[in-house]
Amino acid sequence: MRLLSFTFGGQSSFGIGVEDGVIDLGSRTDRQDLGSCLGALDQLRAFEDAPADHAWEAISFDIPIPNQRRMLCAGLNYHKKYPLGGEVKLPKQPVYFNKPPGSLVAHNEALVRPIASVQLDYEVELAVVIGRSGRHISESDALEHVAGYTILNDGSVRDWQRHGVAAGKNFYRSGSCGPWIVTSDLLPDPSALSVTTRVNGEQRQHSSVNEMIFSVEELVAYMSQIMPLEPGDIIATGSPEGTGGSMEPQVWLSAGDQIEFEVPGIGLLKNSVVDEGI
Repeated sequence: MRLLSFTFGGQSSFGIGVEDGVIDLGSRTDRQDLGSCLGALDQLRAFEDAPADHAWEAISFDIPIPNQRRMLCAGLNYHKKYPLGGEVKLPKQPVYFNKPPGSLVAHNEALVRPIASVQLDYEVELAVVIGRSGRHISESDALEHVAGYTILNDGSVRDWQRHGVAAGKNFYRSGSCGPWIVTSDLLPDPSALSVTTRVNGEQRQHSSVNEMIFSVEELVAYMSQIMPLEPGDIIATGSPEGTGGSMEPQVWLSAGDQIEFEVPGIGLLKNSVVDEGI
């Protein structure tokens, strides 16, 4: 299934994406939002063959889990040139930080280049959506706790990132997530996926997920040692070579840029860029 959150007629809802539109689960179930459904996907499958309630052009996308509890991000998870420069030792364990929902926009929305900096950068990532709670999860059981996968652009303001990871990674509307969650039964082997970024049609990033230093299974197991994982938690898995900060000369996102983040099997997350208003 493709599961998404959306707005129709000024009302927020969630549903199943099908070829000709969206099956509105908000009006068909007593669930409050998509996050509350992730532990009960079998119940949603009963609606898969229902007719679409809304045409695609009639809805606007929201981030997949608007009221998400946590986004747990893994840094330095690919062999690459570090965009801040300098020698970086490969981590012996995942490098972990948080990203708040306010830093993200949805599919087809504009990223905001902040007044405070011109160094807005992109980072395409496979994002893992937890569907089953767990603590001290083993690597062998990790995928049993995954509801599905989506795409993350871990937008980064590089000069502020030098102040600290949280400063550079959490700027308002600097990143994006979407367009939907594809359930794990359709993507049984996340290591077989790839991630790609194109800016104004030019490919900037491309890598197989199996090039990650720590696999999806390892990341789920690691994060579950720190805290109990709950349905709706998202684990971002890191970004490969090709960010603007790692180019020579460095190239930053500018107002008017059009960006595509692609994971075949999931789809395309598309965003433009605007300058922050005063």
